Amino acid sequence: MPFRALNDGKIVTPTQVDDQQPVECPECRGILYPRDGDHRARHFFHAADDAAESCSKASQGESDTHARCTALAVATLADQYPNAARVGAEITIDATGTPTTPETRRADALVEFNEENPFFGGGLIIEVQHKHHSKDIEGTTHDYLSAGYSVAWLESEDFGDEQLDYQIVDGVFQADDGRAFSIREYDPWEFDTRVEANLDWEEKSRGCHFVDEYGSHNWSPVPGYAHPDGYEYEYCWWCGSRRRYDHELTRFVYDYEGVLAPEVDIEVLRDAVIPYPDVADDFDDWKNGDSFGRERSFEGALANRTDVAPCRGPHGIHEWTRKEVIKRRYDDRVDVALWECQHCPVHLLTNHTGQGETEATILFGKAPNPDWGLDHLNGNPRKCNNRSHHEQVDWDYCPDCFQIDP
Repeated sequence: MPFRALNDGKIVTPTQVDDQQPVECPECRGILYPRDGDHRARHFFHAADDAAESCSKASQGESDTHARCTALAVATLADQYPNAARVGAEITIDATGTPTTPETRRADALVEFNEENPFFGGGLIIEVQHKHHSKDIEGTTHDYLSAGYSVAWLESEDFGDEQLDYQIVDGVFQADDGRAFSIREYDPWEFDTRVEANLDWEEKSRGCHFVDEYGSHNWSPVPGYAHPDGYEYEYCWWCGSRRRYDHELTRFVYDYEGVLAPEVDIEVLRDAVIPYPDVADDFDDWKNGDSFGRERSFEGALANRTDVAPCRGPHGIHEWTRKEVIKRRYDDRVDVALWECQHCPVHLLTNHTGQGETEATILFGKAPNPDWGLDHLNGNPRKCNNRSHHEQVDWDYCPDCFQIDP
């Protein structure tokens, strides 16, 4: 059940759209319309039945709950402040110049006033904390207050099925129990700007196969180049645990609530992931398929896939276009192919023969030489240190990278 749509490229919620007004689905780009439901919050529906069946946003669990709560928060703020300068969902707040890592923050629901409010300041933000994905409350609150906005942190239990009672919002500010912070009563400097302040000191097994078998999580680095908040940390793609090195404490601290997790739709990977043909026919098949661990997520792919690598492109990762098919199977499936990045000179060689003798994916800073024997290459000859590449040596092939006549 969708609760978000695009209208002229901007995120809108169902209460912001009139009946029979068409808007665009941010997932499948199909047509959506808003409607009221029986004992359900106002929501969007796909105009075409086949789109509703195929669109992954039409029916989701936890993210659907968060989207519903965000939509209800926007509706409540619009009702409470009908003359506001603007009310909306997923509004970007500039955080440059603050000591936190992210350059922007994305407010779940925001009302911005025409004039300074004596209690709330320039506006009021409602953030929805949802299960297994918490935000950096300290740093985010610091940045919102620095930008002149007050903030209330609500949970899904604070929302009804069809509405958010504004008295709930008013109550968390009156309670002063660490769930709401106003411009009048708090200063930005009162909040820790280090994301590590939200993390745990203790490493937990969480039933992870690697902890049970080998005594530690299977940590892989998630680089900051593609993370929307610039966080660098390590990720266990098997159980989803995260850890980050705290230079002040000189030790690792651990994230089990998704504080570090990027809020990035897996669709960003559509042109970045090249599925193994025996596992999936295409990206949609890969995205919806079964998997060991949690590779089928944005951070899981960053930590565990060679084809998802840094790039100066718009998403911080390479996006591939197939340049040449080098070898096909008997059933016409592509076994070996050369890909080029849409944004930079980097090339990728994929070898899905499954023989175990060659690397499945090899990155090249520029196009590889076709005379190397690309159908059986086992590494990048430009980076190979085997003595067969020395000018005074005459070998038929390199035993390390398998280049012909090195």
